[in-house]
Amino acid sequence: PNALVDRGSEQDPSTMEQIFLQRIVVAPTALLTNGATYNAGTRELEVSVTTDFQSGITGDWRVGVILTEDGVTGVAGYAQSNAYSGGASGEMGGYELLADPVPAAQMVYDHVGRSITPGFDGLLNSFPASVSGGTSLSNCFSFTLPAGWDETKMHIISFLRSPSGIMDNAAKETITSAITNGYVPCLTGITEG
Repeated sequence: PNALVDRGSEQDPSTMEQIFLQRIVVAPTALLTNGATYNAGTRELEVSVTTDFQSGITGDWRVGVILTEDGVTGVAGYAQSNAYSGGASGEMGGYELLADPVPAAQMVYDHVGRSITPGFDGLLNSFPASVSGGTSLSNCFSFTLPAGWDETKMHIISFLRSPSGIMDNAAKETITSAITNGYVPCLTGITEG
């Protein structure tokens, strides 16, 4: 197994804390706020991502939205590979005590990526080529949640990607808290089925 911090180089999970501590003190270029509306009848989720630029930018900066769900149970036939079984690879949250593979019936997954919109690289033309510090711009994303997804256990994660591909900042809200933040009019929009 390996880990990435802000889409940097691959690292052993044991080094992740130190890399995270170095990265978290870097001031972001912008702050993100997730707003939303949700229609439980149609399961339509509208998300606005407001980007408040703390400093000016030039180039191809992009935003995107990831929907995640917690408490997703294992599906029969999909046992979880477990490289930490037996403890030879070190500790991993108790997985070193479980079999390899872990039976699907024992698995409950958190932070399951349900959708990444428009994709891993973010929305092309999210912003003008040059934006001054102090500017606030919003982008909108539209989703229809499948019936099997539990909206009460979901999170909206927006991200800001720099032209180099590094994640500059991100914001995470439950659907309920994003609704409380309020949905705002948008510069651009994209619909995900």
